[in-house]
Amino acid sequence: MILSFARQFLMLIISTFYFCSMDPDTPEYNEPKFIVFYQMLLNLVNLFCFNCKWDGPIASMKRDGTMTVTQSCTNCNEKSVWRSQSLVLGKYPAGNILLSFAVLMAGASINKILLVFRHTGLHAYTAHTFFRHQRSYLFPNVLHYWETYRMKLVEKLKSMKDMAWSCDGRFDSMGHSPK
Repeated sequence: MILSFARQFLMLIISTFYFCSMDPDTPEYNEPKFIVFYQMLLNLVNLFCFNCKWDGPIASMKRDGTMTVTQSCTNCNEKSVWRSQSLVLGKYPAGNILLSFAVLMAGASINKILLVFRHTGLHAYTAHTFFRHQRSYLFPNVLHYWETYRMKLVEKLKSMKDMAWSCDGRFDSMGHSPK
């Protein structure tokens, strides 16, 4: 029974990932993401030069939270850079910002997430970078969204007719009175 369920679950996962089709206009944050092993990526990049299509270029990899591949070709003497993802705000890899957002929205601990990544061998940024993303981008955007949402609710309530506003007068802690 359990083996049958596991087999069905595995087939569901395989069909979801192997046969996923995507609309070309899908925003980056909604497109599927995959884990790629270092050696497999290196084998792919070493197949041919991106510029002249010559066999056997030399590739080097740089870690920037995520990976950047630089390919040098001895045939055309050109260097080309391939990034695993686009940049957000002109300088941050999109995956780094999405990871920070996901950790924040899940209410998870960045140290635990990074520990899981370290145990699985996944490269990521540091906790310092996460907190910088929070301070500079995530918190201001969440606060802006909340303020906009709250203002729309207040405007909606103000536009209602025959509305009575009331409260219990407790603007202080229970048992105390500002009088």
